[in-house]
Formats: sequence, structure tokens, C-alpha cells
Amino acid sequence: MDRVSLIAMFTLPNISQLVRDKGAVTLPANVESQVANKIQKKAAGGKSVRTLILVFNNKHGKLTTDQTAAVNDTATAIRNDSSLHTTSVTSPGDNAAAQKQLTSDDKTTQMVMVTLPNKYKVRTQTNKLLNKMNTPGLRTYVTGNDILNEDFSTVTEKGLQKTEIIAAIFIFIVLIIVFRSLLIPIISLLTVGLSYLLSLNIVMNLADKFNFPISNFTQVFLVVVLFGIGTDYNILLYDRFKEEIKNGQAAVAAAKTARHHAGRTILYSGSSVLIGFTALSLAKFSFYRSGVAVAVGVAILLLVLLTFNMFFMATLGERLFWPSKNLSAHDRSFLWNFLSKFTLSHTFVMVGILVIAAIPLLFVGNHPLNFNNADELPDSVQSKAGYNVIQAHYPAGMSGPSTLYIENKKPLNNQKDLAELDDLTGYLKSEPGVKSVTSVTRPSGSKINQLYLKSQLGKLVSGLNQPITGLKRFKKASRVPTKSLPTPTRHRALLRSRNWLMVPRACSLVPNS
Repeated sequence: MDRVSLIAMFTLPNISQLVRDKGAVTLPANVESQVANKIQKKAAGGKSVRTLILVFNNKHGKLTTDQTAAVNDTATAIRNDSSLHTTSVTSPGDNAAAQKQLTSDDKTTQMVMVTLPNKYKVRTQTNKLLNKMNTPGLRTYVTGNDILNEDFSTVTEKGLQKTEIIAAIFIFIVLIIVFRSLLIPIISLLTVGLSYLLSLNIVMNLADKFNFPISNFTQVFLVVVLFGIGTDYNILLYDRFKEEIKNGQAAVAAAKTARHHAGRTILYSGSSVLIGFTALSLAKFSFYRSGVAVAVGVAILLLVLLTFNMFFMATLGERLFWPSKNLSAHDRSFLWNFLSKFTLSHTFVMVGILVIAAIPLLFVGNHPLNFNNADELPDSVQSKAGYNVIQAHYPAGMSGPSTLYIENKKPLNNQKDLAELDDLTGYLKSEPGVKSVTSVTRPSGSKINQLYLKSQLGKLVSGLNQPITGLKRFKKASRVPTKSLPTPTRHRALLRSRNWLMVPRACSLVPNS
């Protein structure tokens, strides 16, 4: 057992890094978000990138001129830092549109968007950015989907450690109460713990070598299921072993009998659990597919329980229940005996009691669905603190905006397609709950009036009105008193006057066309 444990521990890969690299939830390739990711990657020249958000906040009021200048200097320093390999850096000082988008309405907060290659560790990139962001008088944070997910994995690992400790303590107490023994809880935890270690080793090596599906919760699932059903199966096995010892059988014979009868029940029950979790391999959602790891764990658990337990039972015999000497002393429980008899004799009464007790539960704990991992992080985590600052000072969704990708075989930089894109932008902007929409025709979220026909026609008309007004003045000043002239002379004068009006007007159309 010691050798098996040592081999399992020394051949276990780096679980934390493996979960970060291959434990992300993925969707089928035909899902719209995945198709959009492919378009984004194609637009970026085939490179996979991530965007981190640098947050600068003045807790005591509006950003001063010096602080705003410091933010722009930080953005420039990050842009020029070759060790970060930045793809792009967008800061409020770049242009008026960036200033409007990246500065909060209350002028207390500014953001800088940094795009980096995702082939490097996000934790390393975040730490480098934090070191460069230090600005006197400002609270600085680095947030974004990738670092939030990284912190979520770290918090999950810490929670898993607490889960393991709590599960071990709880199982130890339950087994002491059931068997009045100190050895049985220790042996039970050893066998289940060995099953967990072996199954974790197999699952993680399969994930490392053959892309076996895993997730952030794979270890949690293994701990909960294996320690839960493993303890239950051990109680069933030890209880049958105790019955055979009481009947006078030798330790070896009692162990064989217990394995034959209780082991068969354990095998049938475990097989149904194994089949159920194996069926998750048919799911398209990677998070559900990662549940197949539990099937591996159950298979290992059955092998360990029906082998190592046999060794301890055959070796220790009645001493397995030390310090309890009277094995019949705790066979009957007054509480469970009373409840079972009362339930059998008053079935409808008990069902009614259970229904009444369940009614309050229908109105308690109804929480809305939430798919945001950031909400699961404590506020003390710096990425969550930066996320909270964005939520407090910017419109909803600014920390993780939705992007609509449009792909076409032909270029879209023509009047017809740009007009349709602008119409789509306006339509999305009019939808309830949408704060702002930016696009190629509205880079700052607002219309550029100079691009629209109404504005252009207004300028054209204004340009035409100027020479017309001047011509009217010229006509008035150069008018010939034709009535005093003979008829042929008057007609020639009128013709000359009309020619003078037509030429300047025709020329005035050229520069405004």
C-alpha cells in the first residue's frame, strides 16, 4: 500500500497547471461564440491573444491633471516594454473616442486596454503590469476574463483543500459513532484516500497525455463522490464482517463471507454509479464530460475496497473494532428502531410530515441563475476588486463587452455595406438594456454627422447659397436700364445679363461637387 501511494504521488503531474491549461470550459465548434472566436483569431492573423484591463481609480474624487498624465505615461511605458510582447495598448490619451470610452462619467476612473499573446502565463503578465502601474494617489488593478478565471482556479484549489479536511473529519466522526472503534475510521480513510490518490493520478495523466476531459471541479467531484460512497460501502462491508465474527467465524472466513455477500451489493451499486458517470462522456459540453473522471474514480474505489479491506479484516479480525469488546452492544439503535416501526405503521402520516417539512424549502434559497465566475471570488482578490471598480463607475458590461463579428467573402468597406452596418449599430443601440454600441461607423458610440447625407447636403446647399447671394448682389449692382434703349439693343443687353448669371453659377458647382 505504501509503495502504491508513493508511486501515485511521484508520478502525479502538476495538477494546478494542468487544470489551467486544459481545464477551461469549452463549447462545441458549431456554437456561435466558438465561430466568433475563430473569426477573431483569423482577424488577428492567426494569433491567440488575451485582453487585460488596467484600472486607475482616485478614491477621493476626480482624477487630477497630473494623475491623468501619469496614466498616459504608464500606457506608453507598457507599449514600449518589449518583455510584455504587447499586441496593442489603448489608453484615454490616444484620441477623443478613447477618452470618452475609457474615462468614467464621474471622472474618477480611467482604464487602459492591453492586448497580449496568451501563450504566456497570465499570472506573470498581470504581475508585470501591476509593477508598472504603481501611481501615487491612485488605486490600481489588473482585471479581465483570463486573470479572473486564473484567480477562480486558485480559490477553487483552496476550497478543495478545505473540503478534503472537512470530509475526513466528518467521516471519522460518523464511523466512530457507528462502530465505536478507532481503527475502522482510520482504515476507512486510508482505503478511500488511496482510491482518490490513484484515480486522481490516472485522470490527470490521461488529461496530460491524451486530453482526457477535466475541469476546475474535477478534484471536487472526486472528493465528494469517492469519500461519500466509499464510506457508505465500507460501513456495509465492516458491518457484515462484524456479523460473521459474532457468529463465531474465523477472521479469514468472515472476510470471505463479507466480500461474497456485502461485496456483491457494493459491486452492483458501484457499477450503476460508474455507468451513470460514464454516460456523461456523450455530452457535448466539456464541463459535463469532465464528470467521466468520477467513473474512473469509482472503478478504482471498488478495486481498492474489495482488496485492501480484505487484508485488514483477515489480519486484524475482531481487533478491527477496538476498543469495543462487545460486538452486540450497538446492534440496535432505539431512535432508528422507533422511526422505522412508526413509518411502517403510519405511512401516510410520515409522508404528510415530510411534505409539510419540504414546503418551506420551496420558498428558501431560490437564487437567480448566475454564470459569472467573478461573483464567486472574494472582494479581497485584486482582479475582483478591479472588476468591482469598473462595475461601480462604468456602464454594465464594460468589463466584458459582447462583440458581434460579421464575416463576408467580399470587402465591407463600401458605401452600401457601411450603411447597413450603421443601421445595425443603431438597431442594437435601441434595444432595452444596451448602454452603448461602437462600430466602424461609430467608433466612439455616437454618430459622426459628417458621414451622413443630410449633413453633406446641408453643407452643399450652404455652399451654393453663398455664390447665389453674391450673384444677386452683382446683378443688382450691374443692372442696365433697358427700358430706355431701343428694342434690339434692349434684347442684347438682357441676353448679356443672363449670360453673366449663368456662367458664375455653373462654375460654382465644380468645387462643391
